Amino acid sequence: MAGSYRHNSSYLPNFLFTALSCLLVLLALVNHASCLPAASPIYSFERSGVHLGKRVEPEVVTSADGTNTTVIDPATNQVIVQGSATDGGGVDFSVPAIIWLAFAFAVGAPLALVGIRLWRLTTGAGVGLATTVCIWAAFVNSLPADGLPDLVLTLITLGAFAIGFVIGVLNLGRTAGIWLLGILSGFSIGIRIVLLRPGLLIPTYVANWIILAVLMVAGLAVTVFRQRLGLVSSCASVGTFLVALGADLVINKQSGMSSGLRFLFDRNSAHYLAIVHLGYHPPVVTQAILGASLGAIPVLAFAQHKIFSAPFRPAKPEFDDIASIAEENTALNEGKVSQETKPSDTRIGTPATTKESLMSSRFSTS
Repeated sequence: MAGSYRHNSSYLPNFLFTALSCLLVLLALVNHASCLPAASPIYSFERSGVHLGKRVEPEVVTSADGTNTTVIDPATNQVIVQGSATDGGGVDFSVPAIIWLAFAFAVGAPLALVGIRLWRLTTGAGVGLATTVCIWAAFVNSLPADGLPDLVLTLITLGAFAIGFVIGVLNLGRTAGIWLLGILSGFSIGIRIVLLRPGLLIPTYVANWIILAVLMVAGLAVTVFRQRLGLVSSCASVGTFLVALGADLVINKQSGMSSGLRFLFDRNSAHYLAIVHLGYHPPVVTQAILGASLGAIPVLAFAQHKIFSAPFRPAKPEFDDIASIAEENTALNEGKVSQETKPSDTRIGTPATTKESLMSSRFSTS
């Protein structure tokens, strides 16, 4: 009865948290897509008496001798100071780069191979990864030219993952973790598709984000209405994406998938020269890794479905959260006390019963 009450009373907070989590991810996507292509602030112009907004692209001016390149804001004719645009990824095998490489394999490999059996860890990864994407994109698009050191930005982003992971492990974030994993499934597939070609799949930047949005909604729909299919495919999709990123970082360092992710996400005007102007030109090895990781999704999803046929949530009831763990421990202690008391009562009653039998036997004899 108490367990049923606890389940019903937690349903509304769980639903609200799940809905808000998905809404925040979608709002982050819309907000990011609205800042394209990566230009100066909006200025107004008048057409038929109506004030409209137009976002203009910065201009790149190169000196006559080719030694100096400057980015100009055409709306204000002011110079836009440019930063390094490493976006926390580091350079070559620096400390931030190694941290990201280890993170990609540590999270991606378990999801790709046994994600359907990890239950709490899988939902934790779902919330954590969604939080990581949003926080990282927000920072790289808002930092000034001097920005933050790569290591600091890396630690902030992974700290956001840790917070999201803890929320996804608890009962509060369980459903949100499943739904967000479905969104990330479509997101990870879409990213690999648009990164297959130099300069992204479609030359019009916003069209690539429309593809991503459609696949995100499709991934969420599959997870909501066909949870088993959605979970195995989501684990395989997100896991293979992270493993592919880790492998590409080893082979191509920051010139492969890392460059593509920064080109897709980073529309900071302070990074215009290093990101948008230089463009995205994936090596052949990166394209092969992207294609192979996409092909591995159905194979790994089918393998997880066949090998791990048990339900995603264990059949045995487990502790929902810290409060339920405390309640369960209390119940166990009470049960232990009652078990210890019962044998003792039996031992006390046994001699009394024996004495009555002896007295009855004596009277009967006399």
